[in-house]
Amino acid sequence: MNQNVLSPDLTVRDLNEWATMQSGRLRRALGSDASSQPVFVLAQAVKLAEEVGELHAEVLGHAGYQRASKDQRFTTESISSELADVMICVAILASSHDIDLGQALASKIEKINARHTNNA
Repeated sequence: MNQNVLSPDLTVRDLNEWATMQSGRLRRALGSDASSQPVFVLAQAVKLAEEVGELHAEVLGHAGYQRASKDQRFTTESISSELADVMICVAILASSHDIDLGQALASKIEKINARHTNNA
């Protein structure tokens, strides 16, 4: 996979590979102290919380529940950007724990499907 040119129909595996590469970039940029596993993982968890908060603001804005004083336009493009940020943070956290995100998703979807099949 070319890390600089990604197809809009990238796979979860592509996302995993990119997240592993990005994790290395972030660790190098943060320096030796911040690149230790516990510190890096905690920093990424905080980043995920930040991105989820921004997604919340977008959802509220799209639903018309943001304060009028908010000088922000809520568009499909802006919410899609926030969703992407959340997914990137999740992928980097998965990579930091050597988790195959594709396998984790497939396993979870299988459990959800089984639950609905058993309740049908």
